[in-house]
Amino acid sequence: MFGFKKKIKSVELVSPVNGKMICLKDVPDKVFASEMMGPGVAFISSDGKVYSPCDGELVTVFPTKHALGIKTNNGAELLLHFGLDTVNLEGEGFTLHSEAGRRIKQGDLLLEVDIELIQNKGYKIDMPMIITNSSEYSLNIHECSDVLANQEIVMSLDKK
Repeated sequence: MFGFKKKIKSVELVSPVNGKMICLKDVPDKVFASEMMGPGVAFISSDGKVYSPCDGELVTVFPTKHALGIKTNNGAELLLHFGLDTVNLEGEGFTLHSEAGRRIKQGDLLLEVDIELIQNKGYKIDMPMIITNSSEYSLNIHECSDVLANQEIVMSLDKK
């Protein structure tokens, strides 16, 4: 009526992959497992497809395509990091389906990864999903094991 936008306080994140959700502490990388970059969860993808876990903006795509930064509609900043040390592949095995600066919707296909190629080259395919500005949010991480992309809510973020 007066042109004011309603501030979004809560956002629910759904699984960005088909596969398995694991605790961040179980990721075999101390930077992620110790939550140095922030709290979150991790996934093991069964098919290599990565979908947007929420509505928002794809703000960052690393040149090597292994990591994506998303800003949710309530301002939370997510890092999706496919694989461990996969930056060394310099983009090999990664096919991007969106670009930085684009508005995205929950369920949009963002990335396809050749998980067989990555594993054959000796890399782990664990995919952390980190909240990098977590001090501004209350997090509720849901219990899941097997997950289907765009179906299970895996985390809720409420602006403090």
